[in-house]
Formats: sequence, C-alpha cells, structure tokens
Amino acid sequence: MGRWEPSVVRHVIRRVLAAAVCVGLGGLGGPGMTVGAPQPTQPRAAGTPPVQVEFWHIFPDAPRRQWMLDRAAEFGRLHPGIQVRPVAHANYPQTFQALATAARTGQAPALVQISEAGTQLAVDSMLFRPLPAAAGRQLQDMLPSVLNYYRVGGQLYGLPFNTSSPVLYANTSLLKKAGITAARLPDTLEALTQTCAALKRGAKQVKCLTFPVDAWYFEQWAAQQGALWVNGGNGRQGRATQTFLTGSAVERPLRWLGELKRLGAYVNTGKLEDNAGVTQLFLSGQVAFLMTSSSRIGQVLEGSAARGFTVQVGPMPVPAGSPRQGVVVGGSSLWIPREIAPRTAAAAQAFALYLTSTANLASWHRLSGYDPLRQSSVDRLRAQGWFRAGEAHTVAVEQFRRTRPTAATAGALFGSFYEVRAVLHAAIERVLDGADAAEALRAAKARADQIIRAYNARL
Repeated sequence: MGRWEPSVVRHVIRRVLAAAVCVGLGGLGGPGMTVGAPQPTQPRAAGTPPVQVEFWHIFPDAPRRQWMLDRAAEFGRLHPGIQVRPVAHANYPQTFQALATAARTGQAPALVQISEAGTQLAVDSMLFRPLPAAAGRQLQDMLPSVLNYYRVGGQLYGLPFNTSSPVLYANTSLLKKAGITAARLPDTLEALTQTCAALKRGAKQVKCLTFPVDAWYFEQWAAQQGALWVNGGNGRQGRATQTFLTGSAVERPLRWLGELKRLGAYVNTGKLEDNAGVTQLFLSGQVAFLMTSSSRIGQVLEGSAARGFTVQVGPMPVPAGSPRQGVVVGGSSLWIPREIAPRTAAAAQAFALYLTSTANLASWHRLSGYDPLRQSSVDRLRAQGWFRAGEAHTVAVEQFRRTRPTAATAGALFGSFYEVRAVLHAAIERVLDGADAAEALRAAKARADQIIRAYNARL
C-alpha cells in the first residue's frame, strides 16, 4: 500500500473523472470485449507485428519485478503474437495518477493494477470495461469473497490478482529472552496488552508492538466485529452517503492503540501507511511484535533468519469478545481500459488470465505471501507439502478462508475511499498524540461525510 496524501487524492479524483469526459466515454453499460473477436493468441502471419500489451503494476522491488518480467517472457513464448511489457510503478497512488494523465491523451496501458479501495472510483471514471462472461467462467475456483469484492452492479470489472490480510508476527527469540514462552500468540487486543506489560517487566529496553498508521487495519477490525464501514449496505446496495467511524467497532481499537502508546509499548516510523518501514523496524530485532500484511511473510522469514532470530505468525488480534467474522479483501485486481482496441484488449485479457492461472498464483504465493486465490493453487501447494499446520503461510491462508460472507466482510465500496482513509489517518495520529479517541472520531466522521457528499455531487 502506498501513501495517499489528501491533496494527491483530490487531484487524482479530479483527473480520473475528468479523463472520462475528455475521452468521450459512455456510461457503464457500454460494450465489453467481444468474446467472438479474432484471438491474437494464434501465431501471427509473417510480417504482422505482434500485439503490444503494456502492463502497469506496483512491484518495483527486485524479486517481484523480476517475477513479472519472467511471466511476461513465458507468455510471449506461448503466444508469439503478443508482446507484454511490464512497467513497475512505485505504488498504487502513482499508478492511478499516471493512468488519469494517460487516459486524457489516449495513451492508457492495456492492463493496469488498481488497489481494492479504488474499485468504485475506477468504475465511476468509466475508463474501464467489465470482464466478459466468458472470462468470468474461467475463474470458477477463485475465492467467491474476492470475486464478489470486484463485482459491481452484477459485473466483474477487476480480475483479482494479489490479496492479503493482516497477521501478527512475533520475534519468539526476543520474547523467550524476556521469559515469555506462551504456546499461542495473543489473539485479542487485550491479551496483547498483557503480553506487552510482561515484556516491559522482562526487557525494558524493548518495544512491544509496531504497525503503521493505516486505516486499513481499522477497516479490518470493524469487519471482524461485524460492523459496516459506510451506509448503503457498505455501499453495495446503494451509494454510500456517510461513514460509521464513530461506532464502537472503530473506537475500541483506536482507544486501545492510544493506551498502548501511553504505556510506551507501541512504536512506528512516523510515516503514514509505512508497512515497509515497520517491517524493517521489526527486523532490527528491537521490537517483539509486528502487525502487517501477510504479503510480507516471505520477507520477514528470510530477514529474521538472516539476523538470527525466529518468528512465529498468528492471526490478527481482535477486540475481546468479537465474533471474528473475518477479514476484508486487501490488495488489487487487474483492469482493462475501455479505450484500447478490441484486439489489444483481448490480448490483455489473455495475459491477465495467464497471470492468475493455477500455477502462477501458486508461484506468486510462494514468492510474496499473497493468498493463492484459486482452490486449484491451494491444492497444488498442498501436494508440494507447502501448507503444514501452524506454519506462517498456513495461518494467513486459513484466516482468509474462515471469513464469513457478510455485508461487513464484503468490504466497503465508495468512490472517495482514499480521501476518507486520509481523514482517519489524521484521527489516528491525533490519538497517538494524546487526544480522546471518541472526540477524534467525531471530527473525522464529520469531515469524511462531507467528502463523500462532495464526491457524489461531482458524479
């Protein structure tokens, strides 16, 4: 996840919605890809140039960028009539902003990765075509909860690719030195506080917990407790017009975080949404617990082994007494712009389906820790001896698959999602500086509701 500055968010929304007007696109009911169109995956005639598919993704780090390049090369060998060129952007905000600019000039890529929170904004922009029914039928064994997140108005727009959930990482070597040897990691916020108190008595120089100032975690806590994020059935039955930020499902974890900070048990890097930074803070060996995305499991296990300490992974701790209904989709999907030529769109779709095939999702999971979204990918990994009880990857995958299908766990859908996240970030920082959680959330709700109304008025 990349950082969304409020000013950048407003700029992106203006550019995206303006781009839809500039390119003269119609409503959401416009034509999708023609399933019966000539398939560019056949060997091309002599002298015919290959179809060019530019693919924008958000993995600039060497291992994942190379994985993308390797998949594009493999696909090109299988389909000589198509050339895929992966282009790495720094993060989701940069990608979306670049897309808005490219759409205004008719230079949009053939395939682009968009984060889950950008789903309604992307649909509202009218820049993208929904996937045809024929493509949807090739996704039969994908997790229904993930497919449903990207289904808007009965149509599937984004093809799910990378999905993760928050998990708790523990430096068990550090805990053992402090005399803490519990068989299970804390699975409630209150139990984690008690462990932090014990750690302070046994190792005063060690910080207990790190995770970033990031609204995503509070969205997860709300869903775990069965609470909606916005009205309109979480924006899925009707346009959202207000948030539920003042509910106890948000206030409880925010008040807990403020108390943990006052106890001196919580630390972060001082940057918003800095999952990479807090991961490095944990890998320094001076923090006992890290809460971050399951997509960092590979990085954490490799980094801790290199630094000589052991790590255990557990599910995301929740407020005591919570029904633990499950986690919300976090990650991104692959979208095809409406403006590109049908032949290029068909080629982009072919590559997107290849990228999310059984073998590739299994390979992607092993490299990154992102969920292997297909059941066939899970079966393949199990046959390889990958998912053993209690192992780090197993914990994350099981947490995701235990999610109950409810309006809360379906996740919120509204166009000003990024701006509302920025408002909550400010409220979290206020509480960390000593403000009352209820007061900070009342102010945040007032501002967030104003933002939602302003966004809706622009449509």
